[in-house]
Amino acid sequence: MASVKLVYADRSDRGKLRLTGPQRAWFLHQILTQDFEDITPGEARAATLLTAHGRMVGYMEVVATEDELLVHFERELVATLPDAIRFYVLATDVQITDVTDEMGLLLVAGDGSERIVGDLGPSVVAHPTAELGIPATYVWVPRAKLGGVAATISDAGAAPATEDELEAIRIEHAIARWGHEMDDKTFPQEVSIDDRAVHYDKGCYVGQEAMAKIHLRGKVNRRMRTLEGSEELEPGQELMNGDERIGVVTSVSGTRALGMLRYTVYPGDLVTAGDVKVKVTG
Repeated sequence: MASVKLVYADRSDRGKLRLTGPQRAWFLHQILTQDFEDITPGEARAATLLTAHGRMVGYMEVVATEDELLVHFERELVATLPDAIRFYVLATDVQITDVTDEMGLLLVAGDGSERIVGDLGPSVVAHPTAELGIPATYVWVPRAKLGGVAATISDAGAAPATEDELEAIRIEHAIARWGHEMDDKTFPQEVSIDDRAVHYDKGCYVGQEAMAKIHLRGKVNRRMRTLEGSEELEPGQELMNGDERIGVVTSVSGTRALGMLRYTVYPGDLVTAGDVKVKVTG
């Protein structure tokens, strides 16, 4: 594998929750697609909250410490996901605190990122992430210490990265993102996150029956695909096969893009986005 430039970025605008209380892991286990009953301190897992019909309410990553679970998610979900999670608390012995403003979040990615984060020591909470498709780690740090930790990471050799640069990496590696490929109409299998965010062998949770049916059927009506345009593409462009609409462009980096297309479209197919010729590459 080719070497990947070592970079970091401030993603403190992501939503963040802290779960405490003796039933915190049991609570998430009951409502999310992932298994949390056996999560141990330092371990992180991706998960989704679903509707009863299996469509996504939100996608998140959860890391465990000795006495809490920390959850983070895209800023587009800040207004909706915390309340959607709290809806299920009822009599459960769990406390959910919004720490979006209290905690900062840094993303360190590329070759050597694990070493740099490891050198930060126990003063931060860190966990690996698959959000870019390359080695990457999220670092939780109190806002008051964010600048100092970022400076330490920079001094260790990481270069600051823009969101456009991170998007280019994500798109190249075909990783879905909320607000782009994922929204409240999406099934996890459509964007290939079920391998890391859905535990098919666990017991009942919200949307479990729908997940099992899709898993057993082995088919969804649309899929995330990688695209290559003859010219630069734009998010939101309709993808056509002749006069038939077969999908939409969802993320773009130059001529490379991701899109949500009908399941009948395969790698190697040629489609169009307006006057631009587009090849489905994966």
